[in-house]
Order: sequence, then structure tokens, then C-alpha cells
Amino acid sequence: MPPLLMAKSYERRSVGAWFPSMPFEWLVALRYLGAKRKAGVSVTGVLTVSGVALGVWALTVVTSVWNGFEAEFLQKLLGINAHAMVTPQFDILRKHKPIMKRLLQHDEVIDAVPFIYTEAIIQSPQGVKGVMIKGIDPKAALRLPLADYVGKKARPIFSTLEARSSATASPNDLPGIIIGSELQKTLHVKPGDKISVISPYGGHESEARTAAFEVLGTFHSGMFEFDARMVFVALKQAQKFLRLHHAVMGLEVWTRDPFSSGEVLSRAIKTLDPDNAYAFKVLDWSKANEGIFGAFHTQKLMISLFLFFIVVVAAFNIMATLILLIIEKGREIAVLKSIGASPRSILLIFVVDGQLVGLLGCLTGVILGLITCTILEQHGLKMDPRVYFLEQFPIIVKPKEIALVIFGAMVLATLATTFPALRAAQTLPVEGLTRRAARRS
Repeated sequence: MPPLLMAKSYERRSVGAWFPSMPFEWLVALRYLGAKRKAGVSVTGVLTVSGVALGVWALTVVTSVWNGFEAEFLQKLLGINAHAMVTPQFDILRKHKPIMKRLLQHDEVIDAVPFIYTEAIIQSPQGVKGVMIKGIDPKAALRLPLADYVGKKARPIFSTLEARSSATASPNDLPGIIIGSELQKTLHVKPGDKISVISPYGGHESEARTAAFEVLGTFHSGMFEFDARMVFVALKQAQKFLRLHHAVMGLEVWTRDPFSSGEVLSRAIKTLDPDNAYAFKVLDWSKANEGIFGAFHTQKLMISLFLFFIVVVAAFNIMATLILLIIEKGREIAVLKSIGASPRSILLIFVVDGQLVGLLGCLTGVILGLITCTILEQHGLKMDPRVYFLEQFPIIVKPKEIALVIFGAMVLATLATTFPALRAAQTLPVEGLTRRAARRS
């Protein structure tokens, strides 16, 4: 039997017995990986696998947390605001119904409602706060996410809001207002209490305008900024308060795909005014909140890069482990070369060893990461809404991102094996045997 086949037969007594068709290089690599080693090599190997696992674990959890944060933030954002706003370029919208009708003729547009935005000061006997007042159509609000935030009493609350803004409303009934749950705590009010709204717009000769409202109910979106600063009144009442008559500031529009709303409406607005294709402008949610989402993506990228350095350090540990392994197995490498193993085979043996260490670390890290994400999802990840905008958010694991983390870790593991594997492949048989004999003497 040729020497190389004898070596191959010897290797198959262990690993090869289970995988008879496995290539020779893989047999030796697995044997080296599972063989008993000196204490230093064994400890380094365990630390190397642990380092890769720790980096992949941290990246899996952090990216999943950020995915959940962005998704929940977007959901809350689009629960209060529309996918996009269509407004005139230089004026208020005086005849909004024909414009709204034309927008709804587009297949991608599923809803459009008029709105009024203005800043104001809201005051109660126990508190005062600067707020954003939004005038809405109460009937339309029932089919929007805002109704879910108001809760089970949404229908009677919006019905009362509309009734008190109508021309037949009793003069003894104050116009209604819906405030956020956090604002309710600031003002120390409850449904049925009277509050005052002060606006610098709408008064005579630049004087502030004041009106009394009755709190009809509260909403809770789970997003602190909205719950603390947003209030809703009926559209007709907002027009009356600001002396806009029948005009509105624009239209809130919902499309089938919120991520393409800007592109869809940019085409649609060119058909709204036959005489001027640029009479209207579009501000979609992504542009309106570009700074916030840009900061989210930057922070996610920076944190991921910092955590990826854990994997980089582990890759250097893989290199150190292979160098120690090559020193320990110098005689075996020389024997393999003497009986016919090519430099390519020796190179492949140690590349496979490094990749197996990286793969073991990746699989361990992903499993630990998924277990951690499951625990966080079940118990909820609660945050301070004053700092993070949201009270809590889900954990969203994206397989593509996990695959990207594993791919990056495996690339580093492969690169880390290059130097020691090349050194092993270039070792002459006489050098390995001479070095071993010198150490014995």
C-alpha cells in the first residue's frame, strides 16, 4: 500500500470510519481539531471560539433590537401622521374637496383627509404647556390609526367632537378637544374639565386669540413626544379658531405602500392643477423625519462596527491558535510531506481548521443571540420614553442581517488562517523533523 494511502487509512480509524468518502485534508483537519492538545493550545482554542461567539451574539441581539426600535417608531409615527402631506406651494388650500377627489382617483392612493396644523399654548388651572393643535375630520378619524389610540370610546368621542363643531351645536356646550396621556398628567385634567387654548394667530391686530375647550378624552400612542405635545380638535372648530373660514392647510394622504408614497404623490400632484404642474408640493414621512431616521441608521452602523471588532480580535486569536497548533504538529506535518502530501493539502488542512473554529463560534453566537432575542421579546424591552421616544418595542430578527454577520465572521476567520497555513505549507520535511529532534535534545 502506498505511504499516502497508509496515512489516509490511519486517519480513517477515527473520523474516517464515520465518513469514508471524506477528503484526506478534511480527515486530518478534524483529527487535529478534536485531538488532545497541550494546555496552552486548548485554552487558546476555547477562547477563540468564545470570542467569535461573543461577537456574533452581540451583533445578533443589537441589530434585532435596532430593527424593532425602527419598526415600532415608524408604526407610531404613521399612526399619528399620514404617509405624506400635499400642500399648496405658497398659500393655504381654499377649495380642498376637488383636489381630494382627484387624488383619490389614483390607484395607489387609499385615503386623503384635510388637516390644519398650528402651534398654541394650552392651559389649565394646574398647568401650562406648548402644544401642536391638529384639526381633523372626526368622521375620517374613525378609520385612521388614531381611533385605536383613543381606545374603546373612540366612536362616541369623535361623534361628540363633530357634534360640538356643527352649526346646530348648543351655545352652552364648549368645543371638544382630545389630548395625549402625558399631556393629561402635565395639566392634571380629566375628561369633562375645561382648558384654555391660546394662539398667536387668528386674533385682531396681531393679538393672541383665546378659546375655551372641554376635554372629551385622551389618546395613548406609546410615543412620548406625541402623547405630551399633540392635541386634536374638529376641523371646523380649528377653522373657526384660526379664522380660516373654509380653507385648510393641506391634505394628509395614505398610499398602499408608505415607502413609495413620496414618489407616487410626486407624480399625482402634477395633474391637480391643469395650469400649473408645480402648484402643489409633497412632504412624505421619510423627508419630514429625515434627521431622526438618519441618526438611527448612523447609530446602528457605528454600534455594529464597534461590536464587530470583537470578531476581529477573535480572528487574531484564530491565527494565534493555528500558529501554536502548527508548532505542536510540526513533526506530523513533516511526516505527511515525506509520505507524499502536497503543500496545497497542508494549506487546506489548516484553512479548514480555522474555518471550523469560526463556524463553531458563529453557530454558537447565533443560537445564543436568538435565545436572548426570544427572552427579550417575551418579557418586553422597556425604555424611558423621555429618552428613547418609545415605552417599549419588539425585537425583530432579520435573516439577511444574521447571514451578513455570519458571512463577515467567516471571511475574517478565513483571512486569519492564511498566514499560518501558508507557513505550514512552506515547511520542509527536514525542517520539521530537525526542529523536533532539537527540542528533544
